[in-house]
Amino acid sequence: MARRYRDAAAKMQQNVQKHLKEMKELSSSEDEEPCESSVLEGVFQSYWRGGGDTQMLNRTKNLLEEAISGRSVTCLICIGSIKKSHAIWTCDHCFSYFHLSCIQKWSNDSISLRSEESTGPIAVIKQQKIEWCCPKCRHSYSKEEIPRKYRCFCGKTDNPPLHPWLIPHTCGEVCEKRLSTGDNCKHKCLLLCHPGPCPPCPQTVNGICYCEKERKRVRCSAAKWSCGQLCKRTLLCKTHKCENVCHVGDCPDCTYTSIQPCQCGSEKSKRPCNDPFWQCKKPCNKSFSCGYHKCERICHAGECGDCPNSGMTTCPCGANQRFLKCPDVMETCLGTCGKKHVDCEHTCPEKCHNGNCPPCQVLVAKKCHCSTHTRPLPCSKDYKCESKCRGIRSCGKHGCGRKCCNGNCPPCEKPCDKGLQCGRHKCTNICHRGPCYPCPLESKVTCRCKETFVRVPCGRERQTKPPKCNLPCKIKYKCGHTEENKHTCHFGECPPCKAICDKQYPKCGHSCKAVCHEYVAVVFKQVEKPATPWEVQPPKTKIMTLECPPCETPVSIVCFGEHETDDQPCHTATRRPCGRDCGKPLACGNHNCTMMCHLYSPLPEYPNVPSSCKQCNRECSVPRPVKCAHKCPIRACHPGPCRPCEILERLACHCGLTEIYLRCRELSTATEEMLSCKQQCPKNLECGHRCRNTCHSGACGNQVCTKKTKVYCPCGNIKKEAPCTSVRSGETKILCDATCEAKKAAAKLEQEKEKQRLRELEEEKNRKELAEYEWKLSGKKKKYKEKKMVVDKDDRSFLRKYWVPLSSFLVFIVAAIYYILYI
Repeated sequence: MARRYRDAAAKMQQNVQKHLKEMKELSSSEDEEPCESSVLEGVFQSYWRGGGDTQMLNRTKNLLEEAISGRSVTCLICIGSIKKSHAIWTCDHCFSYFHLSCIQKWSNDSISLRSEESTGPIAVIKQQKIEWCCPKCRHSYSKEEIPRKYRCFCGKTDNPPLHPWLIPHTCGEVCEKRLSTGDNCKHKCLLLCHPGPCPPCPQTVNGICYCEKERKRVRCSAAKWSCGQLCKRTLLCKTHKCENVCHVGDCPDCTYTSIQPCQCGSEKSKRPCNDPFWQCKKPCNKSFSCGYHKCERICHAGECGDCPNSGMTTCPCGANQRFLKCPDVMETCLGTCGKKHVDCEHTCPEKCHNGNCPPCQVLVAKKCHCSTHTRPLPCSKDYKCESKCRGIRSCGKHGCGRKCCNGNCPPCEKPCDKGLQCGRHKCTNICHRGPCYPCPLESKVTCRCKETFVRVPCGRERQTKPPKCNLPCKIKYKCGHTEENKHTCHFGECPPCKAICDKQYPKCGHSCKAVCHEYVAVVFKQVEKPATPWEVQPPKTKIMTLECPPCETPVSIVCFGEHETDDQPCHTATRRPCGRDCGKPLACGNHNCTMMCHLYSPLPEYPNVPSSCKQCNRECSVPRPVKCAHKCPIRACHPGPCRPCEILERLACHCGLTEIYLRCRELSTATEEMLSCKQQCPKNLECGHRCRNTCHSGACGNQVCTKKTKVYCPCGNIKKEAPCTSVRSGETKILCDATCEAKKAAAKLEQEKEKQRLRELEEEKNRKELAEYEWKLSGKKKKYKEKKMVVDKDDRSFLRKYWVPLSSFLVFIVAAIYYILYI
């Protein structure tokens, strides 16, 4: 039994490994390292600058990104993945990949089916060109273009080897394909061998816009552009101009209307300018040169020509001929018509007549179209029998069924309705030979939330991995913690809830801080050891709601002596000794308890813990007052302050002249007055006067001296008494008043008068000496009249002297202010 079990388990493991290997080969290579976008940006950097055809450039870039990314490509013929080492063929029109073997079989089958269609019971006169089409874009290829070799994308190398540093199916050389098939661009592609179309030509050339008004240097791939100006080309009507913006191709038809005459000129109508030539429905009615007949043609342009009834004319059958001149008319003759019918070789048996000959009525043996029956019928009638064609149409399945078929059966009109390789849809084309085209539809491979998807060819859904979705998962948790467990979309079960339980404990009132334990998958394993292999039971999983774990919330617990606080889990929190001394003050008030941490009052929860401190047995250690050097009178350690010291002490007063006796307890509280001898201080102040205070401590410099001192004005005329402090600080100063000024003015006036008197005396003395000198020189007495000099003084005020310039200046100022404020 055990051997059978091992064999079954080994076979199961082998099948699992085989299945995983197949899935790995079929799965899309999304796990490969993607290409950085900066690489392609650097390649196309020179192409982006300067404009050009961005649509074609984006197409080339997208195909390169798809090739570099490593994602697998699907062959639309076999619906299989194209690997890097497979031989492929690329369509020159849609640039799709196919297996080389698949496309060879596809093209050969298409050529053989087209060849069979061209051969039939009745030879076809027109030679048909046999071609095969691309399975995706239906682009036609000739028989000579069937791929025979596996080539790289640029077509230079056959069977290109797989290189880890190159794009698959490339040779690594420069592409060098012509960037344009026309004569405008002769440049070549400079990229390395690459899939998809070559990018637009990046070279710059001298370009011209569509309307040929603007010229500039542009990309070779966009040599013509729209300059944005109005076209202004003359339209076909030769009257109006094109009003569209610079455009490619011919100008559109003129949209204006105008009154235009018909070709004969008899009528005029309002018609579009783009259709100037039109005909009315009236006959021409212009007279020929003969003057008897008129032109019977409908409205026409130009001359009517010569009269058809004049000149050399024959009868309708052509037997008789003569020259006629209007108004003569050629009549029919008496002979037989004898003209050949158009559709047969018989002649017309009627007499000479005008107009067309009647249908041929000669009886002949006519065969039907299928050449099955023969019947005598008039030559002009067609004969179709009622027999149905038994031939097979071009599809090779359905019969023709058409009555009296000539052997060239029409193509089948029924739908193919074959199942396609995708296994879901049927062929919707008309019934045909050979394999059907691949399913043109695409399927969506979605994530679990159906928001993110990728499009794959129909039938590749199972072999394609679902895309990675970055949207939030829409599945709600049963416990209700949806907001706390936000995660991206995924397949399978959601991850366990990571939210906090936050339920309240009934005993302590705290909230549960554990991870949510509602609807938890609990695994139950087999406890008993199985005796035989078939008794082994796999672990069972059951969704359960677990109870909250013990409360782990930290609670602040104080030790017995309340020295420190410790955070303990709530479910094990108790009071404990901290290991320190008690430290509680004893009854003496000076020392602390030295016992280990204990309770201060008895508690029933802790009966074995001491709850009282020991008594103190030390001497008094209270510090003595500052000026007391004696011991405490009580001696033993006691609560409260010590008793006052009553011992007498002898001290000198502040000035040092007298001794004072005080008790020791009074020294610490002695005031300035108690240490003073109550006599006047013997010290002198800085000003030289004696200190007026009683005996005091410290220097006398801060005292204010109030002794009276004399102060004079600068001229010395005024004298006053002031305190010593104000005189020393310079606060008290005596200034000269009006009396001083009057005294000074009187003294000055007295001096001036004295000087004037002396000057007059000097002048009088000089005059007398001069008169005496002149008298002595003249020898006679002359009477001299004393001349008086009068000095003209201007006693007018300042305003009377300068009132004219002042008034003009004020007027100017007022005018300036008015101009600034109001103008």
